[in-house]
Amino acid sequence: MITRLRQRLPALLRAVAALPRTVIAPRRSPPRLRFVYLHFGAATRYRVWHQIEQAQIAGLTAEAVALHDAARLYDLSQIDLLILYRLPLAPLTLPLVVAARLRRIPLVFDTDDLVWDEREREYNFLDRHHDPATIASLLRAARATRRLMHLADALILSTPYLAALASADIRRPTFVSPNVLSREQVALSCAAFKERQRHPPSGQSIIGYFCGHAHVHDEDIATIGAALRAVLEACPEAKLRFYGEVTLPPDLTEAPLNERIEQRPVVDWRDLPRHIAAVDVNIAPLVDNPQRRSKSAVKYLEAAAVGVPTVAVRLEPYRDAITEGVTGLLAATHDEWVTALVRLLRDPALRRRMGEAARADVLGRYTTEHQAARFAQIIEEIAFLRNTDWRGSRWIRTD
Repeated sequence: MITRLRQRLPALLRAVAALPRTVIAPRRSPPRLRFVYLHFGAATRYRVWHQIEQAQIAGLTAEAVALHDAARLYDLSQIDLLILYRLPLAPLTLPLVVAARLRRIPLVFDTDDLVWDEREREYNFLDRHHDPATIASLLRAARATRRLMHLADALILSTPYLAALASADIRRPTFVSPNVLSREQVALSCAAFKERQRHPPSGQSIIGYFCGHAHVHDEDIATIGAALRAVLEACPEAKLRFYGEVTLPPDLTEAPLNERIEQRPVVDWRDLPRHIAAVDVNIAPLVDNPQRRSKSAVKYLEAAAVGVPTVAVRLEPYRDAITEGVTGLLAATHDEWVTALVRLLRDPALRRRMGEAARADVLGRYTTEHQAARFAQIIEEIAFLRNTDWRGSRWIRTD
């Protein structure tokens, strides 16, 4: 059956593409939104629930439906705009695309990651972490995601860099809606910040790294392994604390330095602010490739919200989010990483000043409260799209 479906897929895609694509004004203003997602996790929380919160703050009606919720998935009678989060074209999504076409409902694809590029095998070092069958499945998913993106009326991406890649490749109206902190995150972070303020810095400084999925950031940490070793050697009072399953690079596994390295499990996102608040400096390294540069600056946002300064790689997304020397420090070379970290570790007043500046920056720009109007404007523009020859990056909307 799967073989027959694959053989018929080109014809099915041509049939779907031939359905009317003109988007008419929604039956109701403001439009009613539905997000459809597959798995719940940190990324889904940012891209689905946080954008729903923005929509609701702006006065829109928005809901989320899981892809496997068969009772609700295909009932679009009360929906004016459909947003598919990071989904491939598959047996469950193809009928949804057809239903949206027949009802003239704008179909939007949303992602905060480079999920449609088969070079993921190289960019994410898949051969180091997965067996051949898993790799083949991941690459099929990337191809299927790309097919769905071509059937969408518009794309919403999380960063200008990712939007530029999508617009050049998929050629659809492309909008930027950044990842931002929710009201609950802000409240939890404010409580953690106040608790942090009650405790003056101790004589021992802690560098923190907070990882989500197991081992997906091994290569990122490896880019600064030698620099972290040099920092520990220069600052005998400093410690490293890693959250999540991270394979330490060889530079950090030898005694006696490894005795100053803690590895802790991933914590629930509601507990994360107080754990971040317990470190002195947050780090955000990345490998320099398009997949990593497509990431959002979430590590900066979450640390800044509790007043912890960040040293980040001088690449997108951090160089777009951080004002160097004011709200954080950026580094590209071994020497720059060592200099930035040693500088912060040795200067508690600088850490406090930079952390508070970062906190003011993030709470003033990167929350659902502050981005709600912008998100509503994106939705309004998509809801009233007409057949237009959208070409290239000049159609990317970032403001």
